[in-house]
Amino acid sequence: MEVNILNSDKKTLELEFVGVDHVIPQLLAVSLNNDKDVEFAAYKIDHVIDAKPRLFVKTKKGEPVDLVLEKLEQLKEQTADFRKQFKEAVK
Repeated sequence: MEVNILNSDKKTLELEFVGVDHVIPQLLAVSLNNDKDVEFAAYKIDHVIDAKPRLFVKTKKGEPVDLVLEKLEQLKEQTADFRKQFKEAVK
């Protein structure tokens, strides 16, 4: 996977993902939209043949880069917790 920053300033961020499908951009967009400091977060793929999802983030407050990093950490913790619970459930 490769991540390219296409645009970044104090309130907006646009990322391009190379070598991934919808999963990571969608998880990030949903997680970011649940944050009170985010005005807007969405992702799009222009064409399935050239699958390079782009994530757009616009904040009300705070740096978008910091919020993305925060959400990635939260998703990591949630995934680890789910993995632990799932392993216990299938024993």
